[in-house]
Amino acid sequence: MSHKIRARENGPLVLECAEEILLEDGKQLEKPNPAFLCRCGLSGNKPFCDGAHAAAGFTSERDIAEEIVQVYKGKQLTISFNRSICAGAASCVHGLPTVFDSEGSENWIHPDGDEKAKVIKAINACPSGALSYSLGAQTTIDERVKPKVSIVKNGPYNVEGLRLEDSPMPTHCSTTKFSLCRCGHSRNKPFCDYSHAEKNWSDS
Repeated sequence: MSHKIRARENGPLVLECAEEILLEDGKQLEKPNPAFLCRCGLSGNKPFCDGAHAAAGFTSERDIAEEIVQVYKGKQLTISFNRSICAGAASCVHGLPTVFDSEGSENWIHPDGDEKAKVIKAINACPSGALSYSLGAQTTIDERVKPKVSIVKNGPYNVEGLRLEDSPMPTHCSTTKFSLCRCGHSRNKPFCDYSHAEKNWSDS
């Protein structure tokens, strides 16, 4: 069965899937197929598009010149963090504060702060795919098979098990697990970059 998602230029996200994979507050949300999902942040019928992007002159152009990728080398593994696609879920900080220090900015990841298995589990729990790791020369990136699109309250679409068509993928990003902008403010569209929180965006 075909499952697809793509970002229409200066328009909505187009989700093609016959199954009910769109979740809001953990519950399945009925949707048409294809479903046109708002990503300008202005629709009066969220999460679905109502054409507000056209009236507002929404642009899907990427604003950043280059990605911000931080690499933290430890004795047991190396952790890579792509700040440009971090959606701010903080699952790493809450899940393993011995490794991920919320008080830091540049040096906030400590790869040797806990057992290797726990570190890898915390990295794989990152919904945006901003975290990855390597045990040698090969970078390991978490991939997902089961399709699911979760709507984060006042935040992005967390996508699993779907590939984003017609859009280049960021550095070290999972091809089947990522967060897509829903507020319209991201400078790294179509990916979320935490702008929803910085702009105090609300989906209500």
